[in-house]
Amino acid sequence: MARKKISKQINCINVIFVEGDADEILFNRLIQYYRLMGFDTNGIVQNTHGFPDEKNMRKGLKKLELESKNPVVFNAVVCEYDTDVFVKKIQLEPNWKKVEENLKRNYSVSHFCRIEAKTSIEDWMLDDIESLLKALNLPSDTTTKGRDGQEKVKNLFKKKNIVYDRHKGKEKIKPILDKLDISKIRDARKKELKEFERLLGVKNLDDRN
Repeated sequence: MARKKISKQINCINVIFVEGDADEILFNRLIQYYRLMGFDTNGIVQNTHGFPDEKNMRKGLKKLELESKNPVVFNAVVCEYDTDVFVKKIQLEPNWKKVEENLKRNYSVSHFCRIEAKTSIEDWMLDDIESLLKALNLPSDTTTKGRDGQEKVKNLFKKKNIVYDRHKGKEKIKPILDKLDISKIRDARKKELKEFERLLGVKNLDDRN
């Protein structure tokens, strides 16, 4: 009698690649918010500690494949990054179509989308400036000064002698960012998050608020 073959369960994982610690904190909070709103959201935030280019994403996907006991399908790979790096010529914009094709061909990626933080994740924080000032114990009428969102946030932290380091300052900035109203930030950025929420199965969220 032939022995029945036992098929291994396939893990479907949504991976969100982000640039730094601040992004990691906010996107983990965003996933928690979706869950609190009743969505069974499956998502893993991968911090590449720098621009999430194809090399960094391939490295992260390979690591997740090796860690999984069962075969893995990456149901959605989402890349979050600042767009101002292209405008300022700090980073050359990748050929995203080619990146997507390579990830789908080599890593069982079925979906790929990009979240553009226009212009930076710090601008997202400033969407809830009221909570940010309160968390920093600054007066509500404090003026935000700076050329862009990142400089404005750095200057606010500096007023409390806290060094704001987006890429490697998790211990210092997490207690502050955890006090932001993530629902307010989500509402302000829902246009950028539209495809992200679709891939995570977050539907008709505005009807629940």
